[in-house]
Amino acid sequence: MAEPPDEKSKQALITALRLLAASPKSQRELRTKLEAKGYPVMAVQFAMNELSGQGVLDDKAYAKNLTTRLVQGSAAGRRRVAFELKHHGVPEKVQREILGSLTESNERARALELARSKWPSLSKLEPAKRKKKLFDHLIRKGYDYHVVRDVLETVARDTPDDDPTL
Repeated sequence: MAEPPDEKSKQALITALRLLAASPKSQRELRTKLEAKGYPVMAVQFAMNELSGQGVLDDKAYAKNLTTRLVQGSAAGRRRVAFELKHHGVPEKVQREILGSLTESNERARALELARSKWPSLSKLEPAKRKKKLFDHLIRKGYDYHVVRDVLETVARDTPDDDPTL
């Protein structure tokens, strides 16, 4: 760890560590927070360089962690993951790499699992409304139109409309 050139740089580094301890952040998010707290540009740059050099601040690891949370935790689709990565300031190169690792077959399987779990809760609705509600739900989760359409056809075909248990 290099010696901070001045007191402001030392304080920026301490603040950055506290912010990262509270919750993971991308480099852009951390830089924005430090600048908002009034630290000079040189102090912010020193803190960013130190943390990146030590491996504490790593956009690729952050993006993988965020993607895992979105995909496994909230069953988000590829579009939602892309939106969140961009929203959190993950560099485009890292975004492309992470999104490239999400396969369409895995996305289709997640969407199908989500649709099958949601389908029974919509059983009191008429068939057209039921399909529309499920369609909207999957689109809001960030699944691609073609994936949603295929999953909807599969779920509707596999479960009879008159069976209230499914």
